[in-house]
Amino acid sequence: MVALLISLSPDGDLNSTIISVQTTVTTIAYVGEINEIQKAVEEFMVLRTIHDKEERQLFASKIDERLNKLQLVKIYCDKEISTLELVNQKSPYTKLQEICPAIKNIPFSKAAQLFGHI
Repeated sequence: MVALLISLSPDGDLNSTIISVQTTVTTIAYVGEINEIQKAVEEFMVLRTIHDKEERQLFASKIDERLNKLQLVKIYCDKEISTLELVNQKSPYTKLQEICPAIKNIPFSKAAQLFGHI
């Protein structure tokens, strides 16, 4: 079994193979949540265009409710995400990195590729 795992990695590094398998399994397990995050990003872009205060608050609360139910948010963020707070930031992604330290090492350009429309 160990020989099989070692052979899965091009350089024969068992640790790299295990990390790669864990990452793949995690990605598959949370693909639905990743899709929800992509949808939330798209809705965030719409939220930025809403000028009516009440409409903006209502729309933001709907996004927040769905977003903060996600296991990925619960696992990787220190507190709930408030899209209304983020929409008022000069740099929303920087603020999001403060809320979710796990994404601090992911540059904005990479996040834009992963989730689109940022």
